[in-house]
This record gives sequence, structure tokens and C-alpha cells, in this order.
Amino acid sequence: MNNKKTFNLTSKSFAKIFNTKEDTLPLIAKQAIKKANFKYKKVENKEYDEAILRIIRTLDSRILKAAGPHRQIDWEKGWEENLQEFIRGKRDLNQLIPKFVKKGAYIRFQGNFIKPESDLFETDFVTVLRYYLFSKYYKNTDTLYEFGVGSGLNLVAASEIFPEMKLVGLDWASSSVEILNSLKQKLKINISGKRMDFFNPDGEYRLNKDSAILTIGTLEQLGENFKPFINYLLKNKPKVCIHIETLYEVYDQSNLLDYLAIKYLEKRNYLRGFLPYLKNLEAKKKIRILEMRRTFGSFYHEGYTYTVWRPI
Repeated sequence: MNNKKTFNLTSKSFAKIFNTKEDTLPLIAKQAIKKANFKYKKVENKEYDEAILRIIRTLDSRILKAAGPHRQIDWEKGWEENLQEFIRGKRDLNQLIPKFVKKGAYIRFQGNFIKPESDLFETDFVTVLRYYLFSKYYKNTDTLYEFGVGSGLNLVAASEIFPEMKLVGLDWASSSVEILNSLKQKLKINISGKRMDFFNPDGEYRLNKDSAILTIGTLEQLGENFKPFINYLLKNKPKVCIHIETLYEVYDQSNLLDYLAIKYLEKRNYLRGFLPYLKNLEAKKKIRILEMRRTFGSFYHEGYTYTVWRPI
């Protein structure tokens, strides 16, 4: 594979991915692109076949856990691990990168597998994605609520762009809330945390006026039980909602990589029916979908497709 052509993602590349013009990318995103190593090579021939075979064997095995309310304890333990490493590591933000972001793994990009030069390719790509979306859609809001806040890194990114914004992270894991408390002490940002079960959102908890919503890899855990959460958002009428999630309906059944992603989502009981539900709400003139775009993904599926909408 060393003799194969090396590609590189530039600001122009990201503008194309986001279906925008290069000069519309925010400066902070351009700086992140310039700083990162986005060089990669395409995975082909025997290596591609081996990757496909690995996915099929995983799907045939019994090692995959299905999402659902029973997974709460797993996430509690996972964020507790990040929390303790964060504390031991003198509160280095790199200790908060989720453990499910695998280093050295193949990446799904533009219908193929790629092999990045950098182990931080996925993390750096998400950094650029956040800067772009936050800058574009959150500029007229004063409170950002992230549901499924996890390690809090998404809210930290928002604070870099909007230092005065009130940041609220909600998660069903108490260890996640503790991470936010540590971040508040270290970074002196306007951040707070609260526990919430997204399968049964607390209707008494009201969102501030002129607020924004964010989920990244959160709704996948709800499977087909996402309607109570979306209805909760509709009642609170935020100004804009951004969901960066795997979307079952965007995959092409006639494409091998997409087909295997579909099977993976079915095996994990990940988010399904979400996009049709939003489109139905739009047809009823209850919401307006502002944008929906596939970007890239990790080895088994594309978890970074973004959907942006607002209540009417």
C-alpha cells in the first residue's frame, strides 16, 4: 500500500464535502484543517477484501451489543474511565477523546475505505465539522444544550467560538456530569451538567428561549424510540437543532459498504426511522429541515451524517 497515491483533504476539499464555498468556511475551521494531517490512501484489492470479511465475521459473531436502556451502566463506566484519566492526566483534554474512536482504523469516506496517515484523522475531521456547523447555525443563539454530552468536548469546541454562550450538557451517566464539573474548573467556561434519560425526557425541565440543540452519536442509542425526545424538543421550540448521527435511511442497499452498514445498524439496534419522521413533521409544517449531508464514518458505519432543522 505504500506505493499507492496519497490524497490530502484541504479547505477546498472540506468545502466540497459540506457543499459550500471555500471562502465561507470559518477561519477557525481553516486553521484546524491546516494544523491537522488529513493525508490518506485508498484501501484496495486484498486489503479491501480483508476489511469486508472482517465486517461480515463481526456481524456473524455474538460480540455486538444492542443499544437500549440496558446500556446505561456501560456508558456510566466508559465516561468514568475518561474522567479518571482526565484527572490523572492533569486535565489534558486529549484524555477525554471517547474510547470508541479507534486509532489506526480504516475510515469510510466517499464510498470506500481509506487508510489515514494520522491516528487522529477521525478526531480532527470531527473538529472541523463542529467548527463549521457551530459557526453557521449557532450564531444567533445564547444557550446550547447538548444531549448525550459524554466527555464534553463538543461543548468545549462551542466555547471557543462563542465564549459568552451558556453551555448545558445532559447525559444519563452521572460520570459525564462530573466531567463537565471538572471542565468548568479547568477552563473557566460557562458550562453545567444535568442527568436526563432520553428515553423518557423530563418534561418539567424547560429549555431557555433562543436556545440551540446538539446531539452527536446520541440518538443511535434510542433505536426506534426517538419520538418522545423529538416531541420534547418540539414543545420547547429551540431555534435550531443539529444532529450528527448515523442515519439508517441514507444508506444504499445496492452498495456493498452501505449494505453492511445497514446490517450493522440492525444488529446494534441503532437509530431507525428518524429521517422519515422528520420529513413527515416537515410535511405537516411543524418543522423545517435546513440541511442534511453525509460526510464520513468509522469502520462499521457512517456516524457523522448531519441533519439540521428548526421548529416552525
